Amino acid sequence: MNILLKVPMPRRNQAEARRVARDAYRIQCCVICGLQIPTCLTVAHLDQNSGNNAPDNLAWLCWTHHWMYDVGFYPPAAIKLLREHWQATGGKPSHTARMKDAGKKAAIRRKRRAAARKAADTMRRQRQRAG
Repeated sequence: MNILLKVPMPRRNQAEARRVARDAYRIQCCVICGLQIPTCLTVAHLDQNSGNNAPDNLAWLCWTHHWMYDVGFYPPAAIKLLREHWQATGGKPSHTARMKDAGKKAAIRRKRRAAARKAADTMRRQRQRAG
């Protein structure tokens, strides 16, 4: 019983939570880092209620990221988004959504920096001649 609220707490059943998570999410990996070692994974209850074993409330996390989630470093919405990402990519790291035009952006940035460097050198030479 929760003494502060005087409400009976649902009984914790970690085996049931693991079974539900295993059935709901075919890819078992930490949703933060992608670790796929089964003995290192735990099931996190996103609403902090260990009796709520609804699939939407569960996520696989490694020990380190489970602890970080429990202390509030990650919001539940971010965990859910990452959980869906790993399920969609089949447990393989994929940066295509974020990196699809990285090469083009890098080339543009190099050209701009070169132009800025050239302009700065030109200004420096003009000042030296004038002064």
